Amino acid sequence: MSNIEYFREFPFISKGGIELTSPPIYNFNKITHPLVFGWLSLLLGVSAETMFYWNFYIGLALMGIALYFLFSRIDSSPWFVVTAFVLFAFYEGKGSYHGFSWVTPSFYAIALFLSGATALFYSKRPVAYGLPLIVLLLLTHSTGIYLAVLLLLSYILNESITKKNIKPLIAGILFALAISIVVLLAEFLYRQHLIPGSFTTSFQNYQKGDMVYAKDWKEQSIVAIQSIYKTVKMNDFNKYFYGLYTPLVGYGLFALVRQRKLPLVMLFGVLFAGLIIASPLSRFPMRFFYPLEVFTWIIIAYGLSVIIRKLFMSGVGEIHGETSRWPTWTRKVFESSMLIIAWLFLYNAIYQKADHTTYVKYSNVRFFDKERFLGFMKQNPEKRFVVFTKMRDIYLSYEGMWQNPQLLFPEKSDPQTIAQSPSDYFFIAENHRFLDENKRGEAHVFLPESASLWLSVDGLQPGRYRLEMIDTGLPRIDGLRLFSGDSVVSSWQTDDYPVRFPDEGMTPPLLLPWYWQLDKPWLFKKRPIRQDNIARITKRYSCEFRIDRPLKIITLENNGDDLSLNGVIRIVDLDRGGSRVFDFYWGDERVLKNDLGLMYDGRRYPLLWSGAYPGMLMTLEKNFRDVKTFSFYSIGWPAQ
Repeated sequence: MSNIEYFREFPFISKGGIELTSPPIYNFNKITHPLVFGWLSLLLGVSAETMFYWNFYIGLALMGIALYFLFSRIDSSPWFVVTAFVLFAFYEGKGSYHGFSWVTPSFYAIALFLSGATALFYSKRPVAYGLPLIVLLLLTHSTGIYLAVLLLLSYILNESITKKNIKPLIAGILFALAISIVVLLAEFLYRQHLIPGSFTTSFQNYQKGDMVYAKDWKEQSIVAIQSIYKTVKMNDFNKYFYGLYTPLVGYGLFALVRQRKLPLVMLFGVLFAGLIIASPLSRFPMRFFYPLEVFTWIIIAYGLSVIIRKLFMSGVGEIHGETSRWPTWTRKVFESSMLIIAWLFLYNAIYQKADHTTYVKYSNVRFFDKERFLGFMKQNPEKRFVVFTKMRDIYLSYEGMWQNPQLLFPEKSDPQTIAQSPSDYFFIAENHRFLDENKRGEAHVFLPESASLWLSVDGLQPGRYRLEMIDTGLPRIDGLRLFSGDSVVSSWQTDDYPVRFPDEGMTPPLLLPWYWQLDKPWLFKKRPIRQDNIARITKRYSCEFRIDRPLKIITLENNGDDLSLNGVIRIVDLDRGGSRVFDFYWGDERVLKNDLGLMYDGRRYPLLWSGAYPGMLMTLEKNFRDVKTFSFYSIGWPAQ
């Protein structure tokens, strides 16, 4: 989304001398997608986020058109076209490549690749139609040059071998010249610092380190063999080429050769060879498996459509000029067996779609009151907001943020400068409740050695209570003691605690039938939909205590090392029920600012947070759930 917003703000690429909040992060060979949708968002007057969502509908429609044109050129029979569309309705891919589930530049690269195949193999003007598509392909995704070369090679081989036609060599020279011009132009713009990335930078990102650092050809050969072996052993590869679905692939190829539909066979062979060659050279071989799998599915769909026609449409053999030497019963058994395998193929494709969709739904779940945050920025136009995040593109995707002087990233400032005029700054830090540990952010409550965390118990009646510290991130709390009036508690109980996703909004109101299956599907490695809403299992530390007389506060004294904690502190009334909650994740900032804080050396301090520059302590201003805004408090502890 941030790149869409960039081209929404700078539709002609040049920033015109404007100082940017952050360096641009687009690459020349991925420029088509953000540029086009940036223009569209500008013309239609919608935000980059809205356009990103619209992109899914637009992309799927364009992919449907590309598939239809290719399917109808391969075989215009509705038996094949309908069969192919039914299969591809459930084509989901995997996490390492997106399939048709995630409409991003790689998705559009596949759509252009399919359109290029239609233009080169099935149109009357392959050069006129194919050349613009190949240029677009080069500018759409980092795999574009690989796909363009394979298209060109397939076209030359098909024409020269099957048609004995050498004219495509001339077309090949034109295509190669176009590819070279685009690549050289990208390198020139990159070296002139006019664009942030080129084909060279993409090659460096894809390059496999083991192959680069191999000392001699023997070591390179070993690395190559190991890489190829690793590729062919992957389940996504072996299930098609030496596994359960191999008969479907084999029969589809046989049917294509028999019907002289050789361009598809030629393209499949080049894609297969390309994957094997790319495996030892690339860190991401599965990205090169993506186009091969698409054409493998087309081949399976073609073979399946032939079988369906033979089973359910009399006289089809005569229609195609085919005669069979097999006895009728043998042919029927074979075709029925193939249909059973095809049903298993479709069954697993459906449940793989359910699994992957569910995984994406519960992956990288973020809760951020964006509108409140943007409103808070507008309410404080004189402030600069220093953002500490591992996902800066989220902030850059908001309207006007590429050139908003309020937004500041850490590399453009330092704590010493901020300390000279701290009232000019706010700090944005994150603590994502449901992300993986390495993505959750660094905003934590700071509890130093020999200090106490005080919590308001004003209004609680005398009686028995239990204090629970939930999902704090602390491996142990041996050094904590609870003071309640004259009593002291230092023994804690520990148990596992499930952190659960909120039920509201996590699943659609209507679940399609393939989400109903609760058991493990046949030949499937994991369940297609979550059986619970548990994000992770963490620790809960608890102790019981008494309030013998009305108190204002209780305290948690830290007798160990400095602590950084988050999560939830809950005081449960064991006599009357109910609880008082201090939620460091999503709690009301008024509670977090007024109802708890620090005590040190006989003096009260506000609740202090870390998570910005090392050694800097902050106080909470606003809580936007996973994202929080802070004010500067001090450099180091004890605070001066």
